[in-house]
Amino acid sequence: MWKQLTAQRLRLQGESLLRYGDPQGYLPLREAIAAHVNQTRGVICDANQVIVLTSSQQALQLIATLLLDSGDSVWMEEPGYAGARNAFISAGAALTPVAVDGDGLRAEPSLPKPRLIYLTPSHQYPTGAALSLARRLALLTLAERQQAWIIEDDYDSEFHYDGLPIPAMQGLDRRGRVLYLGTFSKSLFPSLRLAYLIVPPTLVEAFVTARTVYDGHSAQLMQAVTAEFIRQGHFAAHIRYMRQLYHSRRDVLLAAVREKLGHFATPAPAAVGLQLSVWLPPGQEAALSRQARRLGVLTPGLTTQYQTVQAQRDGWLLGFSALTPGEIRSAVERLARIAAA
Repeated sequence: MWKQLTAQRLRLQGESLLRYGDPQGYLPLREAIAAHVNQTRGVICDANQVIVLTSSQQALQLIATLLLDSGDSVWMEEPGYAGARNAFISAGAALTPVAVDGDGLRAEPSLPKPRLIYLTPSHQYPTGAALSLARRLALLTLAERQQAWIIEDDYDSEFHYDGLPIPAMQGLDRRGRVLYLGTFSKSLFPSLRLAYLIVPPTLVEAFVTARTVYDGHSAQLMQAVTAEFIRQGHFAAHIRYMRQLYHSRRDVLLAAVREKLGHFATPAPAAVGLQLSVWLPPGQEAALSRQARRLGVLTPGLTTQYQTVQAQRDGWLLGFSALTPGEIRSAVERLARIAAA
């Protein structure tokens, strides 16, 4: 289908897709994204608020450049996404690690006044916790009162397996304080190089101008093909199919971890996403990861996701999306042999 749509777009639009494009993004794709996130995530926006970018990391870098001054306080989930940390550090921000529990980020009155709050509220990276409704509303109130910005990184939200999906925090925002970030890297494929940032109307002009300086625009042809893929319903069908596939692989991994490693490791919540965090006994991560690598199993460590050493907790981040059930079981069996040694 992708090949057919590519050929169709070239036949119908030809040279126009090979020229320079709109820095904000191809309008039909922005319209398709706005409709998609409204229907599936409860995001309230129109196409004029959508900015098409090459990656989530580019979006974070733009946010850091435009919204932060040196010394500004940024609240970061602890543990949290290192890519976001690096973007904010590059702008000279003062990062404030905020602990995460089963209800998501746990804000305390003693924390410094934030200029920006970075969140993965629907599926906290890497713990898997969902930010509770009460905390979402409290953070929105705080952002309005203190004129702070909230960055909602909604990565992997398409792949929700248990219960009803949690709507986006942006849909609760009535004061224009939330910037919503999404990507096609996981839902389609990484080499597509398409992500999107949905910003309040007051920020559109500044972000489009900055994007022009960065790299001009994303590839016109791939934007046009993606727009048609969404418009014709293929994207929704693809997500439904992949959600079922990943759900089954998630279940295989969870069952294997509980059976083979249950005496040793504790899986985190995995209702959403393409990876499972597994907590290990203190002091075990580094040595076990080295042994796992020698047996051909890559186990990214969770300690690297912490900003402060004192808060670090040993663990592994186990991906399952690209593995067959047999490969998943085999990998967990090898990890179990290491743990038993």
